[in-house]
Amino acid sequence: MCSSPQNRNAVLASACSLFGAARRRLASEGGFAVPTVLLMTVAALGMAGVAVTTSIQGQSGTVRDQGGKAALGVAESGVSQALLHYNRGVAPCVPATAGGWCGPVTGMSVNGGAVSYWARTLDSAEECGVANEVQCVEIVSLGTVNGVSRRVDVMASTLPTEESPTLGPFATAGVLSYEDMTLDSNAVIHTGTATNGNLSLNSNAKQCGQASVGIGKELKTSPNAQYHSNSTCTAPSSEVLQQELTLPLVDQTDAATNNDNHRLFAEDQISGNKGDACWNGKKGDGKATSACGARELRIDNKSAVTLGGKIYSFCKLTLRSNSALYIESGVNTTIYFDSPENCLQSSGVYQLDLQSNSRITSASGDPVTIAMLFVGSQTRQTRILLNSNTEVDGPCEQNFIIYAPLSDVTLNSNSKFCGAIAGKKIHLDSNAEIWSAKGSGSFNVGGVDLPDTPAHYTPYRFVECSPAPASTPNDGC
Repeated sequence: MCSSPQNRNAVLASACSLFGAARRRLASEGGFAVPTVLLMTVAALGMAGVAVTTSIQGQSGTVRDQGGKAALGVAESGVSQALLHYNRGVAPCVPATAGGWCGPVTGMSVNGGAVSYWARTLDSAEECGVANEVQCVEIVSLGTVNGVSRRVDVMASTLPTEESPTLGPFATAGVLSYEDMTLDSNAVIHTGTATNGNLSLNSNAKQCGQASVGIGKELKTSPNAQYHSNSTCTAPSSEVLQQELTLPLVDQTDAATNNDNHRLFAEDQISGNKGDACWNGKKGDGKATSACGARELRIDNKSAVTLGGKIYSFCKLTLRSNSALYIESGVNTTIYFDSPENCLQSSGVYQLDLQSNSRITSASGDPVTIAMLFVGSQTRQTRILLNSNTEVDGPCEQNFIIYAPLSDVTLNSNSKFCGAIAGKKIHLDSNAEIWSAKGSGSFNVGGVDLPDTPAHYTPYRFVECSPAPASTPNDGC
């Protein structure tokens, strides 16, 4: 009506003016909703912003905390690297001054973080902080991950214990294998073991004594096998140590030419039929034979030979058919087995071969010490076999040693050994058993010349330091 031109008179004009004003006022009320909604939106965004900021700050703290833990782990890996060098017998770096710090050793990356470390050796109880200390090392390691740094100070010791008074190869375990060690078919070891590989227990086998495996290796057991942490098999366990095993090679010095081989068969005589023993191409009765080669001693058919010398150099020792090799009472005997190259032997040779109820033992039953040390070869396989009810034992008061870091050792078919064994690989099968001899921690005494092992450092103090060192690596620790 107000919009019709023909109706535009004064009254209508006035009425339409009032109606338009009222309509505009009503329309203006819709405009209040926009700023109201905008204010509510801004308020909601503000509250959300506070929550997001708080979350970001919390996440930032979590990231820093995770970075700190990661950096601590990286720093600890530096300590492990340094100890690995020391336990291999090689210092990780050269100190700038005698008795001073060496390092920093840098250039290592662990899990995306950078690590560097310093190290030094200390030689007094006062410096090491341990009573009666022989030697210790101090290692300071710095780890950095995503800009976060952590620094640690670790002391590690070679302090002997009452159980392990020496640092010889068998100071902590009686059976050592540079590679894998395997027990099958009711085989049992009654002493501690250490391997650089895996330890496998199968088919009712038992390991009775603390075991250690190589870094990253494991204990593998079948459902019916058993692992006990004590030698009497009364402490079931599933925990083994992980550590590197070092087996130094045998250095026979001049034993190949300066030895007591001349005693066979003069002073070292034969019991039984002389024709059933041969040495160096001749029988005990003086007849030539091809049954034994150069520096090979072979004994058969219930015969026996008694050794009374201190140093012998063999290429091969073979015992068959209830034969025996006796060690004279009161004598400490070392038999070196030369390398297969020097003995003109092919790969795979059995340098020690005991079969059919043969034995190596004391002639009188009194305690003696005998070490059989094998030079071995890096390129030709050498093997050691105890089979078919053979024994290398006595009343387990003997110090019998087979030390063959480059030779594979097998005990089979009810064979028994009392003493200590070290080999490249060790395999026990078919009811074979090993016991530790009395005093197994100190085999490098009594004239037995075992190779020394590098000192093994074990951490005994751990301190976390301030992140960055000042004038010396251990400042702030």
